[in-house]
Amino acid sequence: MRQYPKILWLLAAGCFLNIGGLSFLWPLNSIYIHEHLGRPLAVAGLVLLLHSAGASLGQLTGGMLFDRFGARPVLLTGLFCSAALISIPGFVEIWPLYVTVMFLFGFTASLVSPAMFALAARAWPEGGRRAFNFLYVANNLGVAAGSAVGGIVAAHSFNLAFLSASGTMLIFLCFVFFFIRDRKQPSAPVAETMREQAAAGEIVRAEPAIPWLPILALFTGCLTLWIVYVQWQSAIAVFMQQDYSLAQYSRLWTLNGLVIFLGQPLIALLARKFKSFTSQMFLGVSLFVLSFLLVLTHHDHYSVFVAGMVLLTLGEMLLWPVIPAAVAQLSPPSRTGFLQGFIGMASTAGRMLGPLLGGLLFDHTSFSILLTVMTSLLLVPVLCFLLYNMKKRNVQL
Repeated sequence: MRQYPKILWLLAAGCFLNIGGLSFLWPLNSIYIHEHLGRPLAVAGLVLLLHSAGASLGQLTGGMLFDRFGARPVLLTGLFCSAALISIPGFVEIWPLYVTVMFLFGFTASLVSPAMFALAARAWPEGGRRAFNFLYVANNLGVAAGSAVGGIVAAHSFNLAFLSASGTMLIFLCFVFFFIRDRKQPSAPVAETMREQAAAGEIVRAEPAIPWLPILALFTGCLTLWIVYVQWQSAIAVFMQQDYSLAQYSRLWTLNGLVIFLGQPLIALLARKFKSFTSQMFLGVSLFVLSFLLVLTHHDHYSVFVAGMVLLTLGEMLLWPVIPAAVAQLSPPSRTGFLQGFIGMASTAGRMLGPLLGGLLFDHTSFSILLTVMTSLLLVPVLCFLLYNMKKRNVQL
């Protein structure tokens, strides 16, 4: 841990605060829309879909702004706008305004994530996946803390939950203002740099182009993995309600958080044994496959869901940090933020499409067919990561 640079510790603290604030709201939005505002669940789903669409745009925009202006302006702007927007439902309850706020909040809140990941990649390039894994653990701790506190606050007042989320973002804004600095100034635009080199009589070296084929392979693999992963939050959650209580289902996600935190030594050991990014990706996908096969073949025992969750969690602990690390390794220096935002869009899109696809399969076929389709879909990231492995060797940065 002493090898980790100071900026990474600061970014991890920032991730905890940021995701903690967002987690005040994630578990409560559907309940707020349906029970407090009196709208049908289908309408709540559409609002959350609109929120996710704004988040997808925000991911890409945040990365592009990072490349142009650096981390601090993007973080401060995103946090200030997010805090202002999410405070509005804390004061007024106007339905059209709430829908507008949720879209804009999705956009502004998502400006932050690619800037933080790109800054981590630039501040500690030799750290590889360890930098992203550090932020991943901090994110999950923030989710656990924010969800727990948010539920307690919302039980007292939904308005107070919105204002508390806004306050958390303002605390993070102050944290960024006083503590987080870019290690160096953002690069000038490539075209401007080339003109300056030519005017000075220097040899003009064009920056390498974005290696789109391996990047798109990673994007598609990540998108598919998220479509499969969110079935545990949607279709599997609904299926379990037939035989198990909500408390029993909730314990699976408590287990998820515990495994992420306590399983870090095991993941570090696996990362040392499977040194290449590609081998870690394949191992992570294999664990996903085992998780779904286990539930598919023995879903009549609660212990099977427990074992399936452990396998799924170990898989995500390998996959979610290594994919942005692989993208950072492929990124030209001036496009690091853009490509981190681009790969972030894959996870957001997967979270949007997964419940829709799973819901259609669950409603019109059967639970077993749903799990069979999802297990089969995991062939897609395997092929994508094979393509990434073949094409990355040709990338010279």
